[in-house]
Amino acid sequence: MQLSNPQSLSDGFQELADSIWSQAAGPQPPEENASGIREILAELLRKAAAGNGFVPLRDLQPSPSVLAELTHYPHLFTLEGEFLMLPRYAHHCEVIRSFFTTRLEARFPRFNHTLVAAHLDALLPRQILTGFDNAQQRLAIALLVDASVGVLTGGPGTGKTTTAAALLALRRRLDPTLSSDRILVTAPTGKAACRIAEAITKSASLLQDLTEVEKHFLRSIRAITLHRALEWGPLPPEKGGPFQRNANSPLNASIVLVDEASMVDLSLMHALVKAMPAHASLYLLGDSDQLKSVDVGGILSELVQRAGLARRLDAARQGLLQARLQLSADEVQTHFEAGLPSLTSPQTDPLPGLVAGLKYSRRAMNAPWILSLADVVRPGTHQSLDSFLEIFQTKDNTHALAWHRQNAETARKSFCATQWKEWVEKSHAWTELLQASTDGDLLPKRSEALALLEKFQLLCSTNAQVNRANNEGIALLQKERSSGSPLPHGCPIIILSNQRSLGLSNGDVGIALGSTHGEASLVALFPSADGIPRLVPMAQLPAHQPAFALTIHKSQGSEWQHIAIELPSDPDSTILTRNLLYTAITRSSRAIDLFGPESVIQHLLKT
Repeated sequence: MQLSNPQSLSDGFQELADSIWSQAAGPQPPEENASGIREILAELLRKAAAGNGFVPLRDLQPSPSVLAELTHYPHLFTLEGEFLMLPRYAHHCEVIRSFFTTRLEARFPRFNHTLVAAHLDALLPRQILTGFDNAQQRLAIALLVDASVGVLTGGPGTGKTTTAAALLALRRRLDPTLSSDRILVTAPTGKAACRIAEAITKSASLLQDLTEVEKHFLRSIRAITLHRALEWGPLPPEKGGPFQRNANSPLNASIVLVDEASMVDLSLMHALVKAMPAHASLYLLGDSDQLKSVDVGGILSELVQRAGLARRLDAARQGLLQARLQLSADEVQTHFEAGLPSLTSPQTDPLPGLVAGLKYSRRAMNAPWILSLADVVRPGTHQSLDSFLEIFQTKDNTHALAWHRQNAETARKSFCATQWKEWVEKSHAWTELLQASTDGDLLPKRSEALALLEKFQLLCSTNAQVNRANNEGIALLQKERSSGSPLPHGCPIIILSNQRSLGLSNGDVGIALGSTHGEASLVALFPSADGIPRLVPMAQLPAHQPAFALTIHKSQGSEWQHIAIELPSDPDSTILTRNLLYTAITRSSRAIDLFGPESVIQHLLKT
């Protein structure tokens, strides 16, 4: 047997596994099998301690006899397809699947097809955006508007949040009694929650034919993190924690919308479905090709695969689909199949569901090569290094796309220093922004400073790369800085843990501000969902760190005009995955600079 990390045998988990095994009930296998089982249990415990409660069988490579023995110990192991997981996570999967199956079998109210078509034509006329074909968005709204549960998936720039806002507006038009306080919009991180709140607010100006009451309805919808929505607390499960919202105290909502659903881990999704009101609709938005959550994830991807297939088999739902297609624009029928998410693997046990996929991207108008590059590394594809190189060769004569393959680390350092120079120069004028003044000029100046955060970002594959780059950025702001000293004025920062009392969440990004350039920061400036930047004293901040560089994992749910991606230096590194690189590439809207050896990409594309 080959473990994915042999060090697990010496990090204490083997001893714990041996102790658990000694108390395990069940038939005693031959010693050679018992030894293999203990090693598998140690690896599973190590993964669980790191927030990942399952291991692919291909990583474990158990012998047939050991694999057969595992089925005798259901209180220790659960085989879930090609994965081995702890029973706790298997139970979460069972609850989530049962929730979706039950909701889709229940009879929810259906809106009149003719009314749906008429109001949709008024709110989102065909091609209201020049050069952007919104047929798939219109179809998605028509399919999901009266769904008890639904998934809206699509790549970057496909308009998922705009579609979601139009969906909410249509629900309000069809049900005038629906109030904004019955709409719960959530996301796994504070930053993602802010972004969808901003998108919904902007949609009040984008959508057509809205009354002032309907505009107010959209603008008054607020977004919060899932942890805050579920009222997370410090109590352990045996005392009713950690979430106060549950089956006995469900969420107070008629519609629950979750953005960046690919980031929602298994435990959090389990808590969400347990807290869903009996007659509320649940909508999940996200890109199923992005990274799964750091914890046990893959829920969105599984729902896309299972629900997409089941929809083809569901005669009743096909009837609804055909009725909506007939009342939609003529071109919708031809776009329907193109809008379906690709099913990378057949499912023998499909989960019924309703999935709408968006594939036509606004980004294709300004930077189509970003989508082409993402398609090459997209999970489930099998394109070669030549396909990857061809895109760079086409764009190498522009400033939009470049691959720095030689002396990558040195080139990255020089490149980022140049990019950060503008940031450092503009930060000199930000000392006035920390004033707690009612001066009306300060608000736009604070917004302008925060807007720079979305101009350029370095994304790294490892924490070591992040730490090195952050020290380089800080050196540009302050020449001398000892370990543990306060962050200097002008330093971008990222929050690493939730602090509900301050309205800050893991992943929120802001700017540290001081009284003069080069001095220690006193406060931090953060954006907020209401569009009014706010100041928080540095001494009150939860755990945080500089944000000149971020890991690709922390970049999910964000977008920058220009990104630099630092690849691992080891060509055989297993850190870089297709999901990871796909996520990094799709964070950019205009330009990408890639730093790393060609061998890393070549190794990646073989997986």
